[in-house]
Amino acid sequence: MTRRSRQRIIAPSRNRNASKVTSPAPSPHTHNPLVWIGLGGVASDDNARAHYWQHKLHWVMVWFALMSVPAYLLSTAELTPLWHDVASLLDFVILVAFVAEMLWMLHVSSFPMRYLFENWLNVVIILGAGAAALGAATEWIAIVRGMRAAVAVLVVVRTAAEFRILFTRRGAPMLTGIAFLTMLGLGGLFFWLDPAVKTFYDGLWLAFITGATVGYGDVVPTTAATRFIAVLTVLIGVALMTLFTANVVTFFIGGEESRMRESLQRDIVALRGQIAQLLDAEELRITLELHKEIRALREELAEMRNEIEKLRPPRDSIGL
Repeated sequence: MTRRSRQRIIAPSRNRNASKVTSPAPSPHTHNPLVWIGLGGVASDDNARAHYWQHKLHWVMVWFALMSVPAYLLSTAELTPLWHDVASLLDFVILVAFVAEMLWMLHVSSFPMRYLFENWLNVVIILGAGAAALGAATEWIAIVRGMRAAVAVLVVVRTAAEFRILFTRRGAPMLTGIAFLTMLGLGGLFFWLDPAVKTFYDGLWLAFITGATVGYGDVVPTTAATRFIAVLTVLIGVALMTLFTANVVTFFIGGEESRMRESLQRDIVALRGQIAQLLDAEELRITLELHKEIRALREELAEMRNEIEKLRPPRDSIGL
């Protein structure tokens, strides 16, 4: 009996035992804490089509949401009327994008009213973008634009958290590069938009102390645009520091986990070797037993043949 035939014999019994293990039933829709801030997304118990479109439109809507940042800067900066028209155009594009996304998701979702309730912040964004696109100039429009940009930052952070490499030791250079480029960009915006920031290095310093939530007070934003950028800088800085903290924890814990994983792999390899040796020994024993039984059967057949030959009468007597 070969090893393959023995595995065929053993496999059905394993399958019968495995069939007895009942898989956990899918849990109903669990509470999502993002619902409280209007970022619930598609519910976990919604249909596959709704989940597909949410994943497909995710980054597209992030970029549309981030367009609110230049729209706000252009509308609040002391520039020519042409740039204010560009800001209004951006607001109109954001409005169309969010309305289209909201209507489509309501169409594909199995629970449209629940989707609308759990993503109420999109409704606020649509109303604010509509008011801005129609030329409403109030203090509330600035608040809505800030909220829209904050939503974009939250969505980006939530998406970035899904990349597990950021929480590994290999993700440290990536985080360092992201933080460096982000601070350079924010420092350039502070230097460009705020007259009180005299040099680019002062803008970079302001971006760093704002993102680190230190706030020494030696350099402060003085315009509405740079104060809005300061709010975004705090959000981005807190998110980056959170990722850095997780990365540092992973650096110390990951080494021990890696050693445990390597030890477990060595144990598995050794166990597989022992099982292979046992299977080889068992196969050899079975083969030897089969050879003995076949030899005994051959001997019995030979004895029976001899006895039959002895009992058979001679040919001469048969001819008489």
